[in-house]
Amino acid sequence: MLFVEYDVTADGAIELVALINAVEQDGADPDGQAWLDWRRSHEDAGHGCAAVAPEDLALMEVAETPDRLRAIVERVLLADRRTKEETVP
Repeated sequence: MLFVEYDVTADGAIELVALINAVEQDGADPDGQAWLDWRRSHEDAGHGCAAVAPEDLALMEVAETPDRLRAIVERVLLADRRTKEETVP
């Protein structure tokens, strides 16, 4: 499973931190759940990471230009932020 780690600045800008391939080499965690559980134990409770859906990963793998890849990542991050902001009380 691929995850995107990101920060949101005080002015609301989203900054990409890392792309994380969370599948363990031995295949023990194929969906990355153990990594996500670990990530949620951090100060931001995992709000600074987004799972990349398999269909988005497939699109990323065939993206022909950096702009197309950037657009896919931006869409994933914005959708993640929308979901997380809707659940904040």
